[in-house]
Parts: sequence; C-alpha cells; structure tokens
Amino acid sequence: MPAKLRIAAAFALAAAFTLALRAPARAIPLFAQRYQLQCSACHSVLPELNSFGNAFRAHGYQLPIPKHGTTGVAMRYQMEWEADPAAGTRRFSPGGVLLSNADIGAVSAFIHYNLGAGGGPAGLFLGYLATYNAHTQSLYRLGLFELPLAQSPGQRLDDLAPYGYYGAHVGLNDLSLSSPRWGLQAERAIGSATADFVVDFGEFKGSAYGGKPVPTGETTAANSPEFGMFLRAPLTSNVQVGGDFITGSRRIVPAGRNTFSDAYQREGVLAKLTVHKVELQAEQWWGSDQNADGFGTRTGSAGGYARLKYYVTPHAYLGVRYDAQAVPFISRDWVYYAAFHVTPHARLLIQQVQPVGASGHLGAALTVGFPWPAHL
Repeated sequence: MPAKLRIAAAFALAAAFTLALRAPARAIPLFAQRYQLQCSACHSVLPELNSFGNAFRAHGYQLPIPKHGTTGVAMRYQMEWEADPAAGTRRFSPGGVLLSNADIGAVSAFIHYNLGAGGGPAGLFLGYLATYNAHTQSLYRLGLFELPLAQSPGQRLDDLAPYGYYGAHVGLNDLSLSSPRWGLQAERAIGSATADFVVDFGEFKGSAYGGKPVPTGETTAANSPEFGMFLRAPLTSNVQVGGDFITGSRRIVPAGRNTFSDAYQREGVLAKLTVHKVELQAEQWWGSDQNADGFGTRTGSAGGYARLKYYVTPHAYLGVRYDAQAVPFISRDWVYYAAFHVTPHARLLIQQVQPVGASGHLGAALTVGFPWPAHL
C-alpha cells in the first residue's frame, strides 16, 4: 500500500473509532483504588498522564486525602503489530509489565518490572523510593528512575517511535537519554518554575517491555558519576520553556581493543505551547563526546523533534511529529499517529513512520491495563 494511502487509512480508522468510542475512563489500581479516583483524574489516553497525573507523580504518588489500601499491583499488556516486519522480526510482538507501589509512611516505593518480549529477558525497568517534602516543595527519588525529560522515554510514551535524539548513541558510547539511571534525583519548585538535579552511577540496558538485546561487541559502564540539571518554567499560562544539561564519562571496552574513556556533555532546550485542544512542543539537543571511538576523535551530535497534537476528546488524540538527528550521520522521520480508548482500560494506537527518502512502515499497538484485586 502506498505510504500516503496508509497514512490516510490509519487516520480515517482512528477518527472513526474516536468519534464512536467516547467512553469515560473508570478506576483501576494502582492509585485509583487507593484514593477512590477515576482513571481520567490522572490519565488522558492510557498510559499518558494529564497535568493532574504529572503533579501527582511529582508529589511522590501521595495525596493529602484518606487512603483505601496501602499496596497495589497491576499489569499492563501491550501487543504491537507491524504491517511489513523486517527480516528476522515478528509481525506481532507481545509484551507486558507489572506495576507495583507501596507507601511506607512518607516514602513511596514504585516498581516497573518488564515480563520480557521478542526473545528478551524479564527484568526491573524502574524501581525507586520517593518522598515529597511539602514544606520545601521538594521531591526526592533514589533507585532506578527515568531522567526528568520533557517526554517520558519509556513509561508514558504517546506513540511507539523513539523521540528525536532520545535514543541516540554517539560512536561507541551507548548511553542514551532514554535509558533509566541508577542514582538520586532531587526536584524542587521555585515559584512557578521547577528544577531537577540528578546524580547517577549506572543505567538500565534494554527496553520497557523487555525487547531482545542487540549485541554490539562493546561493554560499557559509567567511568565517573553523571550529573544532570533540568529546568522548566512557564512564560505565560500557555507557554512553557526549559533547558537541560548532562555531563559524565563512560568506560568503554571494545571487543579485542584496549579500554578507553569518553567524557561527554548533552545540552537541550525546550518550548511548549498549548491552546485549547492543540499542543505544540519542540525540543533540540546538542552533544559533545571527547573520545567517541577510542582513538581520540572528538564527535559532535545533535537532534530533536517538533510535535503537534490535537485532542479530539479528552481520551483521544491525533499527532504528527518530525524527528531528526545527526550522530554524525543524519536521519529524518515523519511520524503520523492516533490513539484512543477502546475501553476504559485499553488504548489503541495506530502510527505511520515515514523516513525522509525511504519507504515507511505502518504499525499499531493495543495497550491494556488489567485490574488487580482492589485491596491487597
């Protein structure tokens, strides 16, 4: 099927289902049963968070209201489909994750454990302790967490394609922005702005649903702690801007070669505009590696995205995104997608990834949240 017809078919199907299925989201655990909330209180289109959901997460998953249970477990299952799978890959790729949370006084423990997919192993994707200090308006996380990026790279993605520079590797440095980190995160509200500081010592290698690892022939690890700073501030009620900075050093052991270290930096800027049901977000990153290949080669990199989303209903959206990166080879993609609630506990996503100058591919995914016993 020609790319334009695939795109038109995907959007037509999404629009038809969106208009027909304006079902409100109802409560499931983890947190809904605990606080007797509706899913729509925190989620727009599962598993994407709305503004209240993001604020709830930023307060350590705790609210100043009575609780109805202390521990919750839920399962999220996702079935991905590719119209034209590449050689050696599957047309249908199932995957699942277990999500769990427990409050111990003022500390909240959160776990995202993938069950393996596509021949990959099961394993811990996220696992951290969090606490929120209301007096100083500060959040602290300790353990394995995502970097506080503008778009969640693994847990709450609004489509299936990596965002711009998020998944980029530079030379033999395989540490991407999307990799969860082992370390400490401190977040503080400063007026209407938010500042995050991160120090980490290692990272998770793999995917949120446990996809099969791709052997590279190198072994890499942190050579020294990585430090990061992330700032977000509103200019007006509709406009938000931000800036990010990360620096660290990698220890790289290539197959059959001597070990070397690569000192690196990453800087990013962000802008977001929201007008009624329309959201425009753009982000640009630049990177610098002092020894990307083990031969002393200084390598620059860059990449980013621009995304336009239209929320047809509170539980359905249409999106188009332009991704680009140069690491150092240049690649550019258009991503067209739509997502909507099929039931209060299930999201259907349809997307067309169209590389510039190459053939595109159509894919889809059904993501389902399975309710667990209401009280454990």
